[in-house]
Amino acid sequence: MSSAFHIHIGGAGVMMGDMLWKLYEKEHNETTQKNYIYDQVEQNYHPLALFADVDDRMIYEVQRNKQIKFKKHSFIYGNEDTSNVYSRGIYTVGKAIIWEGMDCIRKQIETMDRLDQFLITTSISGGTGSGFSSLLMSMLNVDYGNKVKKTGFTLFPSSQMSNNVLEIYNAMFSIFMTREHFDNIIMFDNQSMYNVIDQQLDLDYVDYSHLNNVIAQIISSYTGLRRFNNIDNSKFFQNMCPYPALHYFIPSYGRMSLINDYTRKKQNQTEFIKYLTQKEIKLYQCPKSPQHLSTTLLFRQQEENNFYGKFDLTLQNLEHIYKQNPRVFQCNSANYQILSELAEMKQTGVFFSNDASIISRFKLLGKKFDQIYAKRAFVWVYIAEGLEEREFNEGRQNLDYLEQTYSEIINAPDSQNQSNLDYEL
Repeated sequence: MSSAFHIHIGGAGVMMGDMLWKLYEKEHNETTQKNYIYDQVEQNYHPLALFADVDDRMIYEVQRNKQIKFKKHSFIYGNEDTSNVYSRGIYTVGKAIIWEGMDCIRKQIETMDRLDQFLITTSISGGTGSGFSSLLMSMLNVDYGNKVKKTGFTLFPSSQMSNNVLEIYNAMFSIFMTREHFDNIIMFDNQSMYNVIDQQLDLDYVDYSHLNNVIAQIISSYTGLRRFNNIDNSKFFQNMCPYPALHYFIPSYGRMSLINDYTRKKQNQTEFIKYLTQKEIKLYQCPKSPQHLSTTLLFRQQEENNFYGKFDLTLQNLEHIYKQNPRVFQCNSANYQILSELAEMKQTGVFFSNDASIISRFKLLGKKFDQIYAKRAFVWVYIAEGLEEREFNEGRQNLDYLEQTYSEIINAPDSQNQSNLDYEL
């Protein structure tokens, strides 16, 4: 029996993980493949997970929940935070706990029959999420190589909303990690999620718990393919990557409803798919229209429907650069909710798009980086914590490589794209 191992890094990643494991616990009785995410010892189920942060504030919040039987090896933390500085996460305070973290991972993996994949939640805007994640992922790459898939559910800086002046540097330094040490990156940003939640729900106030809930629901549906259907999901995203470097996916999620919204009604298949494929509900918004390389619909409901979406015109009419048809998967499970104000819908869905229009967001990140680095703003903060100045240029070059790769595909003639795809396959 194969298993997945979850790693939750930094304040944001830990809070995403907290919400996710609360959801897993609520789904526990219905789960048929419990050992995919738990280690069973007698009648107890212990999460296969590591929560890692360089200070203990968020970790203590998770540990307060005694209903979930975490192991003692499920938590590592240090004594001081990274002050939102990438180099503190990778070279100083993060380095002080890395070997303890690797040991905790190893001890839990030794209880498995076979390790299927790593699932990582983090935010590359912060110092721990960018720096410590880069350090940990590079060491996982050495120890486990390409044999084990690494899928990241990652918060990127928002295009306009920001509460961290250093997030541009942190994100830039993290691009190499997302490109080289992950097989798949599912992208989110807070601003886009706020907008989508505000569009779907009539809430007076949207906070981080609502954002974390959306991410948890998406991860739960993805792992649900194995937990409820016993379908191998390790290659779910691999088949959406025409080229190995282009493994960045934008999700859409819906539909959410308040528990006291008595006007809600179940949408038919056509309405539901049309809603999910709208540009406006993408959880990582790009200013340009979608340019799909590949797409996949993952819908979730208890009743099995093998023909769901197979002949839907909305899906068939989506334009893809490689002329591929969208794939459709079903997670056979009820939809559970952690937040008391939200209804448990009979049907939800996640629409994943490998969308070349993210080049516009990469260009925006590069432009912001160039503006602050030209003035050498805050450079000394990073250098004081062990970073070499050449790494600023290397980070920019890594982003340039991604921009160039996407540009070549967007600008290539259709016939050339198709012949390249045939060659890759």
